[in-house]
Amino acid sequence: MSSQQTMTAADRSQPLESPAEARSGLLWYVNDARLLAGRSLRHVRRRPDQLMAAVLQPIMFFILFTYIFGGAIEVPGGDYKQFVLPGVFGQIVVFGGIAGMCVGIAEDLRNGMMDRFRSLPMGSSAVLLGRTVSETARNLVAVVVTGAVAYIFGFRFQGTIVETLAGIGILLLFGFALAWVLAIVGVTASSAEAAQSTAMPWAFLFGFVSSAFVPSESMPGWLRPFADNSPVTVTINSARAWFNGESPGSDATQSILWSIGLLIVFVPVSTILFKRATSKS
Repeated sequence: MSSQQTMTAADRSQPLESPAEARSGLLWYVNDARLLAGRSLRHVRRRPDQLMAAVLQPIMFFILFTYIFGGAIEVPGGDYKQFVLPGVFGQIVVFGGIAGMCVGIAEDLRNGMMDRFRSLPMGSSAVLLGRTVSETARNLVAVVVTGAVAYIFGFRFQGTIVETLAGIGILLLFGFALAWVLAIVGVTASSAEAAQSTAMPWAFLFGFVSSAFVPSESMPGWLRPFADNSPVTVTINSARAWFNGESPGSDATQSILWSIGLLIVFVPVSTILFKRATSKS
C-alpha cells in the first residue's frame, strides 16, 4: 500500500510545512527547491507537448514571421530578423509559463501529488520556488536553442558579449517574475484545463499587444499607450537594443522595476494561496 493511501484524516489536515518547520533552514529550503526544480525539468523532457511548446514553437514563430509576414512589416533598421527574434524570446517567457506554472501546479494539486509532498519533510513554499526556477531554466534552454537556429537563418547578435548576456538576463528576470503571477492561476483553478483557459487570453493580450512582432508606432492611437507601457514591451525593447548593440535607455529601468514589483506583490500572495490550497486538499 502506498504512503498516500496509508495517510489518516488527521495527517491530511496538517499543513504541508509542518515537518519542515521542525528543521527549518536556508540550506534545507534551497535543497528542497533544487530537487523540485529537477523534477519539473524531467517532466518537460518526458512530455513531448511541453518540449514542443518550449523549444519548437518559438523556432516556428521565428521562421513564420521572418519569411511570411516580415516582408510586409517595416521596422527600424529594415532587417526584420534583427527585430523579431527578441520578440520571439518575449513570447517564450510569456507563453511558456502557462504550461510550466499554471498547468503544472494545477495538475499537482488535483492528482494527489501534494499529498505525497505533505508526507515528506519539505517546506510548501519550496514547491513554488522549484517550479519558478525550473521555468527559468526551461526559458534559458529555449532562448539558447532558438537563438542558435536564428543564427543559421541570418540573425546576428551585434552587441558585445556583456550586452547580449544583459539582454538574455532581463528576459529571464521578467520570466521569473511572471511565473509567480501565473502560479496564482494554477493554485486557484479548478483543473489544469481551467488554468490554461484562464491564462491564455491574458497571455495573448500582453504577448501580442506589444512590440514583439510589429513596432508599436503602427498600432492605433488608442491602443499604443497600453502597448508602450506594457512590461512585455519594455522588456523586449531592452533585449532588442542590447542584441543590436544599442542603448536600451529607460526601457531597461522600467523592465527591471516591473519585475521587482511583480515579485514583491505576487511571491507572498501566491505562497499564501498555495498554502491554503494544500491545507484543504
